Amino acid sequence: MTLEQTLTELAEYVREELSIVRKRGEEKTTPREHGNDFHEMQQAADKVDHLAHSLRKLHDQEFSGAWRRQSAQE
Repeated sequence: MTLEQTLTELAEYVREELSIVRKRGEEKTTPREHGNDFHEMQQAADKVDHLAHSLRKLHDQEFSGAWRRQSAQE
């Protein structure tokens, strides 16, 4: 995947997860309640984490050298 594709897909899954988190917050759903939206949120979170990892690699390819400041220790 290209940098643009990864960023686009990441943004989609972040919006999906955020939407579910907000919905659960409005409904005051406790984190322990496992409904259908909980599993959807897990799937979106897993994809976000995967894409974030891919994005980090793409950034390293795009910006060679010691360009990291905040995430240098991660």
